[in-house]
Amino acid sequence: MQNVSFVPSLLSNTNLTTQTTTTMATPAHTLSSLLETLLSPTPTTILISLLVVLLTPIVFHTLIFRTRASTTLPTFLLLGPSSAGKTTLMTSFASSPAETRVSQAPLSLECDIPANITASAKYRAEADPSRTGITRFLLQDTPGHGKLRPRATELVAADTTVGVVFVVDSSAQEWRDAGEYLYSVLLRIQKLQEARGAKMKAFPVLVACNKCDLFTALPAARIRRLLEEEMGTVREARSRGIVGVGEEDREDDEWLGEGGSGPFTFEALEEAGIQVEFAGASTLADGWRQPLGKWVGSCL
Repeated sequence: MQNVSFVPSLLSNTNLTTQTTTTMATPAHTLSSLLETLLSPTPTTILISLLVVLLTPIVFHTLIFRTRASTTLPTFLLLGPSSAGKTTLMTSFASSPAETRVSQAPLSLECDIPANITASAKYRAEADPSRTGITRFLLQDTPGHGKLRPRATELVAADTTVGVVFVVDSSAQEWRDAGEYLYSVLLRIQKLQEARGAKMKAFPVLVACNKCDLFTALPAARIRRLLEEEMGTVREARSRGIVGVGEEDREDDEWLGEGGSGPFTFEALEEAGIQVEFAGASTLADGWRQPLGKWVGSCL
């Protein structure tokens, strides 16, 4: 009876060993078959390998490099009163013919200039291939309506903002509104520069005197003097208003430029880290492409 019981046990152990060996051999066989299929020099395998090798860099470049680059382009804000021609200037700089419309929300447009006119180009050799390329940036249009100006002015503090283009109508008959708006913009930049402290570099501002093609248009030098007069009046009025309500400690916060009395000048803002320039042109025949492109290049 012992022999009889021993035989089934032996057979059972043998079957178990066979099943275990079969089970272990199945994945190994499958893996071996898969590797053999992948490594076999068949036309299908070669075609799939070539597609993977060629398309992988393109996919990574599209999904990573271009997406990241598009979000870090330097931005120049277009600010100014309504009907000064901000949107028309932006669209004429990027494409022709110009489009005229009233904007109620910020609008960004990607533009480019030759790389050899940027400020960094002077540090490159003449044979440097990068000098023959282009430099991309964003022009961001903003609404000029009085109720929407505070939000537009706050965009100055954005990390990607590297300069401001303040657009005015050269044929305007009065300059108080433009002076008050420009005062608020420059005051916001001054506070931003003060917060940056020793790390600050000059913040560029271009006052773009638009519509110079009109018969009643004033030259940029005359507009500069008119805005200095208006902004001096605004500065005095705001300082008197603050002192009058017992908030003397805030006087320096609202005083544009260096402290003290005297007429307001744009040159005085250089000590506060603000570089203001004036240029005149019109949107006819792409008139802003050269002066605006040259100024943008000097800021990059």
